[in-house]
Amino acid sequence: MWKKLIAAAGCSMLLWGCSPAMAAEIQPDVMWAYKEAYMANINDERMVDTDIDLFGPNYHWELDASGKVLRDGSMRWCGNMSWDYTAKDNKTTSHEDIPFYLEQDKGVMTIYSQRKSKWSKITLPGLPTELAAAWRNGAVDLFNESLQAVKNISLVNTNEKMQGFRIVMDAGKMIEVSQKYAMADTSKMPADKKEQHDKMLAGLVQSLTGTEITVDWVVNKANHKTVTISTDLTPLIRGYAKGVIKEMAAGTVKLSAEERETMESLGYFSELKFYLTYAGSKQQDKLNIPADVRKNAVSLMNLADIQKGVAEAAEKKK
Repeated sequence: MWKKLIAAAGCSMLLWGCSPAMAAEIQPDVMWAYKEAYMANINDERMVDTDIDLFGPNYHWELDASGKVLRDGSMRWCGNMSWDYTAKDNKTTSHEDIPFYLEQDKGVMTIYSQRKSKWSKITLPGLPTELAAAWRNGAVDLFNESLQAVKNISLVNTNEKMQGFRIVMDAGKMIEVSQKYAMADTSKMPADKKEQHDKMLAGLVQSLTGTEITVDWVVNKANHKTVTISTDLTPLIRGYAKGVIKEMAAGTVKLSAEERETMESLGYFSELKFYLTYAGSKQQDKLNIPADVRKNAVSLMNLADIQKGVAEAAEKKK
């Protein structure tokens, strides 16, 4: 479930992460200002720093990373993930830091992570290259189609040097538009996998349609390039989790007791925050994955494994 949510959100973030979508009915001067900034960011390859925080009743997951997204859709990231987990039975809190590298090339994403001095890796389907191509080569079409996902846009916190946009969008529509530009990738799936994917996507869109996501996007007035992007993704993750809970109640989805507890936590108590700022290209060298990491990474890892490992560490402290 984590992978499905991350994949869907990831496709959507690629569409608006560096230049949010445009509202169809706004003042002409705001429309013009936005379009200038949108077009100025199409071929932007500057380094970025980002922070993502997930807060829950007994856990806190934080990602602190630097990265670069290239024109061809490939990506390089490095940083640290941290987990703070409090066991419910004895209230013992455990902390773990997990350094990582991420690279995506030709639609394949590989994540290298370190735990207990050992490097592991997991290879996943990456964000579809068609999205990057559509954003780069069909900017006007993508710009126009993304209007359907946006409910409102306004200028905020604008001064002589910076211009701030506040965009309110429909999360379900946002994912729907994103998926249209990923159709070439899904068409390559085996029939059973595509059917499962389409069903998951339809349920995700249905559960998130009407869920509002507000994005604050600040650009430099001189060159219209992005300075910062910030958003509260709590409605996205809560809407998704509540949709899963609803499907479980209807008998269309089966969850273990642990999975149900996780969905309830995400749906009613968790918060997810996202912040991105642009940085200088001098940091680019640290994105390179060291040769010994590539050579020694041996096992697969995902978020469920990390959470389980932190919980086990807490148990040992009893």
